[in-house]
Amino acid sequence: MNKIAIFGKKGSIAKYDLTENKPLWVGNIASGYKPNIIGQYEDYLIVFSSVWTGSKMIHCFDQNNGERLWSHNQEILHSSMIPFIPHTFEDHMYYMASSKEIAKMSWKTGKILYRKRFKKSFFNQYTLVIISDEVFLVSKKNALVVNKQTGETEPYKELSEQLNLKEISTMLGNGVSFMSSIYLTHPQPYTDGGTYGGDGGGGGGGE
Repeated sequence: MNKIAIFGKKGSIAKYDLTENKPLWVGNIASGYKPNIIGQYEDYLIVFSSVWTGSKMIHCFDQNNGERLWSHNQEILHSSMIPFIPHTFEDHMYYMASSKEIAKMSWKTGKILYRKRFKKSFFNQYTLVIISDEVFLVSKKNALVVNKQTGETEPYKELSEQLNLKEISTMLGNGVSFMSSIYLTHPQPYTDGGTYGGDGGGGGGGE
């Protein structure tokens, strides 16, 4: 079996065959941007990049052929005050766009289907979790269920009746990658060194 890995450098990422010493494909990102983190969900590669001025972008590639499927500036997707942690259900990602917004986006096209605000008090912080086929926002005080089609939320008292939400320190539901679960508890800026993907998964490495 050939040794295959995915590497990033300024302006591009490449899927490289180390055994035969040749690139299988090269995918271009925005000019001047340097890939900092590469992660994977099924056949999608998600790439976090930045430029020296501080501007950040998120790109998505087809890992089979290197086609860039979409790119977004970070501020289009989410607030810089909250990490980008996608949760996946049926080829769409759901994520917190800010402390009071839930968003849904297509993995394949990058189309943002909604970025919907919900009611929250100043001191109440929510975490997104997908349980079975439902999307929830959970805090220490209560839980909300999200309408996946519209982004509208409504109280979900059953969860708080089943669990003591004040005692819950972390959660893991469906559709969360290993990298996403680490970021849930250890969020990091994606400007502090390169990260590479190899053999169909995300990995870590310094420059």
